[in-house]
Amino acid sequence: MQFYTFLETSLVTLALLPHFIAFFSDVEIPGTPGTLATTFLSFVLNLAFALSVLGFLIMHISLVAANTTTIEAYEKKTTPKWRYDLGRKKNFEQVFGTDKRYWFIPAYSDEDLRRMPALQGLEYPSKPDFDSQEF
Repeated sequence: MQFYTFLETSLVTLALLPHFIAFFSDVEIPGTPGTLATTFLSFVLNLAFALSVLGFLIMHISLVAANTTTIEAYEKKTTPKWRYDLGRKKNFEQVFGTDKRYWFIPAYSDEDLRRMPALQGLEYPSKPDFDSQEF
């Protein structure tokens, strides 16, 4: 969802960019003062929102890559090895599914849907040899 919000706010910001540049140039801009103020304010707010959503998007991509939640990321700072970190690819597939066609839409493939009953939130895949590793 954050990806689509970032994409939308970035596109609106880019569409308003020529008007924003014209606002500060010596070119005569058609429109009422209210329209100009609205365009200026829309550009500034969209830019600010796009940048803030980008920060959250980057944070959540790093959480998915490490297979952690926000709280677990803070716990992980004290425990260098994380039993649920299966590698970036497996972590990503665990969240978004194995079929690449479904990665950018909120849906799962039939294969992923068949696999999901095994993951009811009580047990999660972990490294098989994690308990035998020495710290």
